[in-house]
Amino acid sequence: MTIELDLESAIQSAKKGDESGIVLLFRSFNPQLIRYLRHHIPYDYEDVASETWVAIAKGISDFSGNSRDFRAWMFGISRNKVADFFRTAGKTREALDREQRHVQNNHHSRFSDWTQDPAIANLSAEEAIETLVGVLSPHHAEVILLRVVADLSVDDVAKLMGKSPEAIRVIQHRALNTLAKRFQKNVVT
Repeated sequence: MTIELDLESAIQSAKKGDESGIVLLFRSFNPQLIRYLRHHIPYDYEDVASETWVAIAKGISDFSGNSRDFRAWMFGISRNKVADFFRTAGKTREALDREQRHVQNNHHSRFSDWTQDPAIANLSAEEAIETLVGVLSPHHAEVILLRVVADLSVDDVAKLMGKSPEAIRVIQHRALNTLAKRFQKNVVT
């Protein structure tokens, strides 16, 4: 509860132009933002995170809501920044997805054998996220990232993705079933 009160105070402080409010929000939410962006952009994710925070700093005075609303607003801005990144890079999401998989396969090749339980147990949070969403379609991965990494509600994800809450629940259910089936097949007993 104290953390939520601190975040509410930070939002109000930032709205008044107090830099310490933005700093507290940055420290609280940037790790989630980085994990989210790292999935979408194989490199330059820190630049996109910076652009997101610049947009937040510029728009915070017009923001209204609590810390959960702020989180949804922040991830909405970051999704727009990701789209801008793809536009300015002149590449499609699919081309960057291929590049990202190539980078991940070369960088994390020791984790590609799902039957090695010690390797899976020693994954960092970032590697675990990439491993999980790597087996999902981009659409399913986005829902899981927004729900789990961004910690957004079903309603918030629905608004961000332009879908109904029921559609988000179905997509999440299918994604989790896909993960369960994939990991069930690869567990060594």
